[in-house]
Amino acid sequence: MRPAKRMLLTIMLAVMVMSFLTGNAQATSFSDGGGSLMVSIESADYLALGTDQIENDILTEFTLSLPNGYWVYGWTYIYCEIELPSGGYYYTELLVLASYSRLSLTLAWHNTATEIGWYTFFVYANILGQNVLRPGTDSLMFDPPTDGDAGPPLLEIIQVVAN
Repeated sequence: MRPAKRMLLTIMLAVMVMSFLTGNAQATSFSDGGGSLMVSIESADYLALGTDQIENDILTEFTLSLPNGYWVYGWTYIYCEIELPSGGYYYTELLVLASYSRLSLTLAWHNTATEIGWYTFFVYANILGQNVLRPGTDSLMFDPPTDGDAGPPLLEIIQVVAN
């Protein structure tokens, strides 16, 4: 066998072996139309969480759910925002590595209820590297009262439950 043919045969065999060794990732359709990561805001309300005993803090609770009870293991990007009546906003970005079909989070936003009027809590979530599910969003409007000096804003993660 000539060296050029031997080289060509070796390359062809290497390509065939590599194609057998590649992992088999298979996308699973969660519904006929693909589906979305479901985001559900359970509550957004004001209360006194800090030591100042002023009701200028906001407690938010929301849940991420996969359709049909499927499980995912991977990174989930979560963007949360509280928009003030004036149009200003506070936000946080979370990156969660977990295995879940439902993920519930409770966040305490200290010293953020600084204005009178309607506030909007917004959540956007996306499972990174997941092409099957579309990102999910939800929003909720609420009206906390304000009194006194709020102090510097601070976010505290109160609870994360993955099941």
